Amino acid sequence: MTPPRSIHAEQTVFITCRAVGQSFRFVPTERVTETLLFVLAYTCSKFPVSVHEVVYMSNHFHLLMTAHTKCIPDFMEELNSLASRALNALRGISGTNIEKGYGLVEPQDAEKTLEHAVYTLANPCASNLVTKARHWKGVTTIRMRYGDELVLRKPRYGIWAPKQPNKKHESGRKRKRRDARTGSKRDRSQIPTTATFRLVRPPVRPDLSDDELRDLVLEGVEARENKLEAKRRRAGKTVLKMRNVKAQHWATMPGAEDLFGVRPTVSSTDKWKRIEALQRKKAFEKAYTEARIRWLGGDRDVEFPDGTWLMWRRYGARCAGYS
Repeated sequence: MTPPRSIHAEQTVFITCRAVGQSFRFVPTERVTETLLFVLAYTCSKFPVSVHEVVYMSNHFHLLMTAHTKCIPDFMEELNSLASRALNALRGISGTNIEKGYGLVEPQDAEKTLEHAVYTLANPCASNLVTKARHWKGVTTIRMRYGDELVLRKPRYGIWAPKQPNKKHESGRKRKRRDARTGSKRDRSQIPTTATFRLVRPPVRPDLSDDELRDLVLEGVEARENKLEAKRRRAGKTVLKMRNVKAQHWATMPGAEDLFGVRPTVSSTDKWKRIEALQRKKAFEKAYTEARIRWLGGDRDVEFPDGTWLMWRRYGARCAGYS
């Protein structure tokens, strides 16, 4: 059984989510990029979250964010569901596009939070796709400053393409039953025509201004870019470049992956902070397991530990911290 996750308010997390089979479902063509960015902006507008960094690679994405309420599971479900439906409509296919599970790591200190920010922005360089993070033409926040806002229009293609007028029926053919709804309500999207995406500074280093903190992150990105380029030169390698990235078919798979490697759940530059976080996680899992055993035994008055989400949402179980 997958270990339970502790979900709480004001939770800063580094999320990694993969396309199904590691296929290139997010290949950064113009329409895919516009669609994914609008979906992200719209989903963020529905939940109390702050996005600090994001990058969509061809087959996965990284998201550094803070959820101000216990909404991460709902946020991720809606984000990936809408993105998958939009991509299917864009390509005229059906089925899943995104793996059900996702990696979630909680940084325990400011240094690790900023390290995740740099890692996110420099990921296209680390994958040997471009030499500079700003050259990546997919969804990325590399060209934004903290506090910047993007007002994005809902794409007029794919899932939101205007409905074509019905052609006249040929004589002798039986007409299909007309939709019982009125014309003004039929095919009406509930999603607004615009959505605003705002980049928010991570909740670290209060001694620095927004611009100073952003400069610190971008300096880290530049240092990582230079380090990766030097490594490529020593190995005699070059980057793939954007024109070749965009030319890849969305169903392509890059190869097998390690399904049994380490899946970290906390991160810290301080060894003892990491140990303390792991101890809290272990204590949470123990309390959860004990409560679950009692629940399965028929005790509906048992209280699950603070941070429990699924039992509260799906089964209405009593959980500390939930009203």
